[in-house]
Amino acid sequence: MRRLLFVALAVLAAGGAWWLRKQSVTSSFGAYSDAQLGTLEAGYRAAMHPPPGPRTSALAHGEAALDAELSLALLETEQHRRLALRGVALIALFSIAGALLPGRREGRRARGEEGRLLKRMGDPAALFEGERHKAARLLGVALEAPPAVVDAALAAQLAARDLGRLDGLAPDLRRLVLDQREALQRARDLLVTGSARGPAGAATQQ
Repeated sequence: MRRLLFVALAVLAAGGAWWLRKQSVTSSFGAYSDAQLGTLEAGYRAAMHPPPGPRTSALAHGEAALDAELSLALLETEQHRRLALRGVALIALFSIAGALLPGRREGRRARGEEGRLLKRMGDPAALFEGERHKAARLLGVALEAPPAVVDAALAAQLAARDLGRLDGLAPDLRRLVLDQREALQRARDLLVTGSARGPAGAATQQ
C-alpha cells in the first residue's frame, strides 16, 4: 500500500513537472538562463525608476518604465515557474525513492539520498515559502496579511491594469498586461488558499 501511494505521488509530480516544463515554450523568458534572468531583472528595475530629466523626455521615460514593469512581471512569472518545477521534480524523486527502496536498510539509504537531494535542490517547504514571499511582494502586502487585505490589493492592482484600457495596444503589450493580471491572481491564490490556479482560473478575475 505504501509503495502504491509513492508511485501515485510520483506520477502526479511527474505530470506536474512535465506541464511546468512545457510552459517554457510559451514564456518570453524560457530560453534564458537563471543568471541572464537576474541580469534582466536588475535592468528592468533600474528602468522603472529612471533619473529625472527634461520634461520633454518624461513621456518617453514613462513608456519605458511601463514596458519595464510589464516585462519584469513576466520575468518573475518565469522565475516562479522554474522554482515550482524544481519543487515538483524533487517530490517526484522522493516518491520514486520511496517506491523503489523499501525496508529498514533501504530506508536509511533513501534518507541519505533525500538528504543529498535536499542539499542540492533545497527544501520544498522552503521553496514554497519563498514563493509566498514573492507573491506578497508582487501584491504589495505583508506575508501574513488577512484575505480581505490581499483581495483588496489584488483589486487595486487589477484596476490599474483594466482590460478596458487594452484597446488599441500592440498585441505584445496587450499580452504582457494579460500575463501580469494572471500573475497577480496566482499570487493572491497562493497567499489566501496556499495554491495557485492556472491561467484559466486567473482569467475569470476581472
